[in-house]
This record gives sequence, structure tokens and C-alpha cells, in this order.
Amino acid sequence: MRAIVFTTTLFLLVAASVQGREVIHKGDAVVVPLRGEVAPSLLAFLRRAVKTAESDEASAIIFEMNTYGGRLDAAADIVNVLNQTKIPTYTFINTNAGSAGALIAIATQHIYMAPVSAIGAAAPILPTGEDLPATAKEKTISYWSALVRGSAIKNGHNPDLAEAFMNKEKEVKIGDRVVHPKGAVLTLMRRKRLKRSTASRYSQKASSIRLPI
Repeated sequence: MRAIVFTTTLFLLVAASVQGREVIHKGDAVVVPLRGEVAPSLLAFLRRAVKTAESDEASAIIFEMNTYGGRLDAAADIVNVLNQTKIPTYTFINTNAGSAGALIAIATQHIYMAPVSAIGAAAPILPTGEDLPATAKEKTISYWSALVRGSAIKNGHNPDLAEAFMNKEKEVKIGDRVVHPKGAVLTLMRRKRLKRSTASRYSQKASSIRLPI
């Protein structure tokens, strides 16, 4: 199995085809960078990458993520695309999966983190960085809490942890132990491993991803 990097302009592969373009072969793993702001342009890029990987029968898609977040509407559409993807999906957090990035990571089936990395802090805010008005905030958190919980359950992640990324009123327990109290949105670091946590699988090195396929 080869690992293939999908860029915004072309494929980069181990060996070039006769036309100078890279070709995905059946069984290859495709690496898709998700970097910068979560925006409609990222959604369009991701859709093309997923469609190409599926049509060429790739064995998996690995999203290499480094984002502090962005637009919730774009994140919602990306989450929808990932939850309908027909081949195994992985997120490698290198180095940030902040805000909308955390919601996108939850929509993949397996999550790995680089040694120095973080995921979470997905509370909705205005583009100015200010809090939403009270009513709008309540409606937004209610909607996204339901969406992210459903996405987490579908992909085998802990729905309570996923909800706590964006809802500061969510308490998280593992068994009888409170691992995250109410009062702040949750952020997980690479060293903070919790049983059945969202970040339940990790890479051994920042430069490598272990794929159990």
C-alpha cells in the first residue's frame, strides 16, 4: 500500500505516470492536507479529493490537519461529506484541530495526534471573536451538540467528549470519574489520553501514522 499526497493543484506520488501526473491505484492510501481556515474553498477541495479517492478505489483517506477553525457553515458541509464517505477515514492532527477543525476530525473514523498537538475549543463565536447573542448562542450550541454527538457515535468516538468541545455546560465522566467539569469548553492535548476518548489512537512519531488496515 502506498501513501499518496493530494494537493490543491496536483497529485504527488512515489512514481510519476507517463503524462507526468500522479495516479491513484487501487489499495493506495490518499493523504489530504486540511490546513488553514475552514472555508468554502476548503470544502470544494475536500469534495474533489474524496470523490477521486473513492472512484480510484483507495484503501483509506488520511486528513493531515492543522487548523484553528473557521466558518461553521463550511464545517457542517465538510462533516456531511465525511460522514457519507465510503472508504475508511483518518485524521492526523499536526498540530491543531481547533474549533471547526475538531468537529471535522470527529467526522472521521480514526484520530491520531502528533506529540505536540491539541483538539477542541469549538465554542461558536462571531467573526469578530465576540460571543453570539444569548438566543442565537443557545440555538447554535443545541443544533451543533446534536450534530457532533451523532457524528461521534457514527464514527466510534465518545459523544460526551465531542459535545464538550463546544458546550461548556457539558460535564464528562468516564465511569464514575469526572474527567471534565462544567464551566469551560474541552481541549485535549496529545499527552492527555482518556479511556474511550475521541483521541483514542495516536501516532508514535509526529512524522508517521500507524494505519491498522
